[in-house]
Amino acid sequence: MFNELADIVKKLRKECPWDKKQTEKSLVPYIIEESYELVDAIDNNDIEAKKDELGDFLLQFLLQVVIAEEKGYFKMEDVLKNLYEKLIRRHPHVFGNTKVRNVDEVIIKWNDIKNSEKKTEHLMDCVNKSLPALIYAKKVQIVAKRVGFDWETIEGAYSKMHEELDELRSADTDENREEELGDILFIASHLGNFIGVDAETALKRGNDKFIKRFNLMEDMLKMEGKTFKDVTTDEMEEFWKKAKGILKREG
Repeated sequence: MFNELADIVKKLRKECPWDKKQTEKSLVPYIIEESYELVDAIDNNDIEAKKDELGDFLLQFLLQVVIAEEKGYFKMEDVLKNLYEKLIRRHPHVFGNTKVRNVDEVIIKWNDIKNSEKKTEHLMDCVNKSLPALIYAKKVQIVAKRVGFDWETIEGAYSKMHEELDELRSADTDENREEELGDILFIASHLGNFIGVDAETALKRGNDKFIKRFNLMEDMLKMEGKTFKDVTTDEMEEFWKKAKGILKREG
């Protein structure tokens, strides 16, 4: 079935006007979009959506490989062989004689092998700068932690967060405020590392929760024949509390 799918994509590249005009770069937005749609399906545990979105994600993979084959860069076999060899190389505790005691040691060993494969001037050069900012922060902090540059307990991160909040309050220019807010977000991501929570995922869920409450608040206003323009900020706060209570009871 995989080879048949690849053949379909090759046919589309030859005969479909839209597919024919696409390039590696023009498809990047679709790769990102499909990634987020897949994540959303996983978050909602929507089995049918996951099946569908995984297929869409696979299509983007196939398109990139077929375009590369057309340009003579590499073939599908090269991609699969590269992945095959990488998985074996980076799992010496499974395919070799290396011993690991826990997940943390697996991650350390993986990163050590990954770094040895790439010639970099600095340790941080291994972190992909194109990642979303909170994920990028998480990766940066993991690299720093591996060499011991981290607080011993989460209390250090809490203390730093309070310090950065005070600095934001006293910031007197837009540039300084931007810098201090960036520091706060960086520490927030760091706190996530300490408690085992991905900051990017946490923020996404926070966004979803806010929207759900906001929509319910808006519905409650409509039931009273009102809009946001008809109520004061204090009244909005009361509607917000009611919406929060309703959603909390619904679980």
